[in-house]
Amino acid sequence: MGSARATTRSRLQAAVAVRDAADAVARGEGPADRGDAVLSALFSVVSPCAAAVERWDPVRGRHDTLAGAGYRDEALDAVEALFHEDPRFPVVRFEGRPLRVCDIDPAERSGPMFEQAILPGRFTDGVSLCLSAGPRYVGSVHASTSAGGVDDETVALLRLLSGDLARLVDPLDGMPVPVADDAGAFAWSPSDGRRVALSRSGRPSLVGAGSPLAELLSPSAWPSGLGRHLLVVAGGELLAVEARPSGRWVVVEHRPAVAPAGLSLRELEVLALLASGATNRMVARSLGVGERTVATHVEHLLAKLGVGNRAGAVAFAVTIGLVHVRGLPRR
Repeated sequence: MGSARATTRSRLQAAVAVRDAADAVARGEGPADRGDAVLSALFSVVSPCAAAVERWDPVRGRHDTLAGAGYRDEALDAVEALFHEDPRFPVVRFEGRPLRVCDIDPAERSGPMFEQAILPGRFTDGVSLCLSAGPRYVGSVHASTSAGGVDDETVALLRLLSGDLARLVDPLDGMPVPVADDAGAFAWSPSDGRRVALSRSGRPSLVGAGSPLAELLSPSAWPSGLGRHLLVVAGGELLAVEARPSGRWVVVEHRPAVAPAGLSLRELEVLALLASGATNRMVARSLGVGERTVATHVEHLLAKLGVGNRAGAVAFAVTIGLVHVRGLPRR
């Protein structure tokens, strides 16, 4: 009885430590190595012989191991590359509850995790838990045992701690960020320049060093609580860009856009530069073309817009939020 009470006490102490660490993260503080903090909690709560903390990378479409102990390299490689393809992943991911090996029918114990991690490691039981911040999947934790099993108390504690564990694993500190399925998206921190891709097609380079978007998309540049919409010519593409504040972050979504008024991409580049105050000579230097070519583009875009001078064209550019971003690779 005394041993059971001691175990329960140590588990609760570990749970409180996780909650305290997650609260510190919410304040902009937190442990220096979050992966190790989560790993330590797993060993205290589950008492496994092997455990791993995984962060989801939406760009590469796989997991990265933040911390691990006890698993062979081959097992960690399998978790990183194949856990999200395991037939039981949707159950763990969308039901939001820990899944134990002992809860799986022996006849159904197959798939990449069993074949490349559990069976070769001769583990008798284990538990996996997916971590989410609102609708956004951020990663997972795994623990395996070689003697005994994972009891109900452990499962309950992990379920209660899932939100705190998510904050520790997530580079966005557990911020719930709804992102449209058809959009490229990333989060940007104006205070320290951090950029985190939120989708496979997210382009954090849009607010890289020297990009005019860094200033235009900063919340200080637009009314508090509102979003900002821009039309961006970048890397041979035209993108509709929407930014909205979310805590310490700015969430930026972008989609391919149709050129207004039948303007070509080059004409849009010229127009955006004119709107920034550039002369024909400056535009020519920026785009690497001759001044006569720029003058021809100006004539064409004035005709397409139906305005008689540059002032009218610049007013149109300002109305649609047209911006030119240089130095980005073509997709």
